[in-house]
Parts: sequence; structure tokens; C-alpha cells
Amino acid sequence: MSEKKIRSKILTGILATSAFWPLLLSHHPECDKFNNHTINIGKLRFCIGCFIGYPTAILGIFLIDILNISNIIPTDYFLIISIFLISTFFMSPLHLTRVKLVKIIQKFLIGLGSSFLFWWIWSLPNPPLTNYFIFIYTFSIILGVLNFYHVWGFLSKCYKCDTPFSWGKCNGFDTIRSNLTRFKVDDFMSHFDDFSKQIEERKERKKKSD
Repeated sequence: MSEKKIRSKILTGILATSAFWPLLLSHHPECDKFNNHTINIGKLRFCIGCFIGYPTAILGIFLIDILNISNIIPTDYFLIISIFLISTFFMSPLHLTRVKLVKIIQKFLIGLGSSFLFWWIWSLPNPPLTNYFIFIYTFSIILGVLNFYHVWGFLSKCYKCDTPFSWGKCNGFDTIRSNLTRFKVDDFMSHFDDFSKQIEERKERKKKSD
């Protein structure tokens, strides 16, 4: 492959990524069914879970150390506190976070719980390397569960839509499709239309069989 073609492919990749910039921030399409999952700051839409939870966790890690919280609350209790706070995650599958304010508070508590869990792990009487591996293992599981639930929720809402996964026509992807056209990049979103029709037909057959 010539250097010119390589540069062209790299440029196309950069432009395609730029076209998806709104989704990279919101992690949800611009669809009314996902309004409860995003928060607007000016003209930008942000994912509540990521832009509330992660910053809270990072800030909490520093504040717990700076404020010497361990002098007020023994580190032995950090695990109990973290479990209590992180367990607010179960409010989501129980549909208790339909109110946006409740969801924001929930993500804040999960992030704060992660901060306490971080310091509990690092306070364990083990060599630093051992605690490091415990930290990686524990948070990989937590992040894996949270992200799996996020993806499952995203896809399940799209599946239940009247036009499932028809992202080539869905209003929630209007901005992205407009960006792809503006950047003269192939609108590969339309490739989902056939898949959408197949799902619609499957749903119809299921209704008839029921």
C-alpha cells in the first residue's frame, strides 16, 4: 500500500472519529428515550454515569487522602462504606433511577464508594505489588459489570424501538450522519437498515406465533 493511501485511510479514520464526537461525550444517541441518561452543559451532552461517576471517584481518592479521612473513620470501615455506596448500582435494574436527579446522586455515590474501596485496598497489610494486583482485579470486575449493563441497556432500548437499530434513519443519530456527510465519509450507519428490517420481521413473526 502506497504512503498516499495510508495517509488517506488515516485521515478518513480521524474524520470518522470526529463525526462521532457527540456520541463519544454522551455515550447515548440524541433520542428522547435516552434523555434520562445524559446531562446538558451548554450545547454539549454528557453521559451522567461517566461524567459524574468517574470524576467523583478520582476526586474522592485525592480528598480522602488530603483530608485524612482515615483519622476520622478507620480504614477497616472503608470496605463496608464502599459496598454500601457502590450497591446503589442495583437501583438501576430495579428502575429506581428514572428521575434524573436520583440517577445523578446514584452515580455520585458509586464514584465515592469506589474511592473508599481504592483506599481500603491500598491499606491492606500486603506488599504494594500485591495490593496493586488486587486493585486491578477488583476494579476490572466492577468496571466490567457497569459497562456491560450500560451496553445492554443501550442495545435493549434500541431493540424495543419501533425501528430497531435503524441507525441510518434514527433521529438519534442525525448529527452523526450529518457530520459524516460534511466530512465526506461513507455513511456506514445506513448499513444497519437491513439488519433492522430482519429484527422487525422477527418481531412480527413472534407476535403472530403468540
